[in-house]
Order: sequence, then C-alpha cells, then structure tokens
Amino acid sequence: MTPEDLYAMLIAALRLVAASSEEQVSSLPDFVCVTNEVATTFGDAYLLVPQLERAGLVSPDAAAALKRLDDYFEAMSEDESFADVESLGTHPFWADSRTLAAESLRLLGEEGRPPDLSGIKWVKG
Repeated sequence: MTPEDLYAMLIAALRLVAASSEEQVSSLPDFVCVTNEVATTFGDAYLLVPQLERAGLVSPDAAAALKRLDDYFEAMSEDESFADVESLGTHPFWADSRTLAAESLRLLGEEGRPPDLSGIKWVKG
C-alpha cells in the first residue's frame, strides 16, 4: 500500500468517529459491536500516523490532535457506561470523541463527511 492509501484509511477512520451515531451504525455491519469497531478502527489507523508523518502527509499539529483522540479512546476500556450502541447518541464520551475527530480532520484539511469503509473486509466471528 502507498502512503496515500494509508492516509485514506486514517481519514475513513476519523470520519467514522466524527460521524453521527446514526451514520456510525449504518456504516458498520449488523454483526459487529459498533462502539468497539468505531474505537478499534481508529486505533488501528492511528498506528499509521508515524509513517504518515515521515511521508509528509500528517503535520505535527495534526499528529498531536490524533494523539489526543487516541489517548481519549484509551479511557474507553476503563468505563463500561458507553460501551452499548445506545450510548453513541447520548453519552458525553462519544460527543467529545466526535469533536476531537472533527478537529483532527480540520487540521488535516479534510471534510467531515460520511465514512467510506469500502476498503475494510468485515469477518463474522
């Protein structure tokens, strides 16, 4: 994969986090735990940030914003109150994560639009 392909994966993951709860649910297969997939999809994409920085596709300011979002998701494992799908639209954790993702998109010069997750193959477990 090229750095541009990896960058597109990061943007798709950010758009998923920044999306409304309705868009998040409709973007993912019925058989997944939506809250986990939103967090995991971003977490996996975040691992690409150092490589994307070296390629000049992510600025230091954007990398710092992405780190803030990654650090924020670290709290997810400590609090079960926002783990169910209903919490996507009601829990402050998800509202704050949307704000952090939108800020990251802004710093990357990207629009917040519905995520394109067509490059991800979902496997029923």
